[in-house]
Amino acid sequence: MLNLKIIQSKLAIAVILWGWLLFAAWVSYDYVQYGKNVFIHIFKGHSDIKEITFYVMIILVPFVYTVLGIMVNERVKLLNQLQDFDKYRSLALVDDLTNLFNRRGFSLLAGQQIKLANRQQKGMLLVYVDLDGLKQLNDKYGHKEGDMALIHVANIMKETFRNSDIIARIGGDEFVILAIETSWAVSEILAFRLQENVRLHNAIIKHPYKLSLSVGFSYYDPENPSSIEELIAEADKYMYEEKQGRKIKQMLNID
Repeated sequence: MLNLKIIQSKLAIAVILWGWLLFAAWVSYDYVQYGKNVFIHIFKGHSDIKEITFYVMIILVPFVYTVLGIMVNERVKLLNQLQDFDKYRSLALVDDLTNLFNRRGFSLLAGQQIKLANRQQKGMLLVYVDLDGLKQLNDKYGHKEGDMALIHVANIMKETFRNSDIIARIGGDEFVILAIETSWAVSEILAFRLQENVRLHNAIIKHPYKLSLSVGFSYYDPENPSSIEELIAEADKYMYEEKQGRKIKQMLNID
């Protein structure tokens, strides 16, 4: 991205200096060629109307360029303000750590997708993902390592889901994905793909811990619409039940 603050000052100064340099060059040339100073020559009445007009135009050049420089400065200042506005708006919708959408950004985009799904009568799948054991990871290895784990999870989800899907981090260890134009039947495929990518990550990247995710689903049916918050709550409940079932299996040593 261009640094408009630097452009603003340098471009405005360059325009103004260029005008004054042109003026100085013309005056110097006139003096060297004809041995006369522009101002003295004019005010002593040795010039006709055409020559006076010409010199007046020369004198006006630096002032015109000065005005142009001020206009450029104000124009670039406006562009700079717009750039800052876009930056702040982006920060308000994007999670600073993972560069995924935050809850506000997700709610905004998901709301737009619901309207589109209702018009097109196409369903969507909401995936709720929880990073297991983040608190214990932070306590044992530090928050820096915990942040890196969250970044790794975000990257895994980017690899798992499509560019058209909306991926967001909505809490400390909570992520949601809105899979556009997807049926409930695809949920098992997505869960397998996500867990397989986690397994590959753990095999390739050597951490003192292993990433583990719990996953829940809910389905948006345009014939039986529900809100985004209702979809998240339903998927969260599904995820919690899946996590509890996994814990019971581990306690009973069931594969």
